Amino acid sequence: MICAEFYSDKSSGAISLKVEGHAGAAKKGKDIVCAAASVLAYTAAQAVQWQFEDGCLRKKPRIELDDGECIIVAKPKDEHYNIVLHTFWVAQAGFHLLAQSYPQYVELKSFGHAAE
Repeated sequence: MICAEFYSDKSSGAISLKVEGHAGAAKKGKDIVCAAASVLAYTAAQAVQWQFEDGCLRKKPRIELDDGECIIVAKPKDEHYNIVLHTFWVAQAGFHLLAQSYPQYVELKSFGHAAE
């Protein structure tokens, strides 16, 4: 099962996405649920990287993308907080749709405190 977890905490300034697991809906390379989750994770990672390059973040984001695991942590500057949060919100909306369509393969969690 894929578990996607979103965290945001404006007081610490951190916003994060953590994705772990494999859907197991089909064989490796044929699993459309895993493919969809991968696209969401990689898209969020690229958007956060661009936001860093554009000067929207306090420091370089933590981006780890590996087979069955994704961690993205961003600390936006105050004036860019809502823009960066929106990036994570869009990814969260995608994972929500996946969890709704494939509840046996995807779980979504959202928390109010960011993981470091």
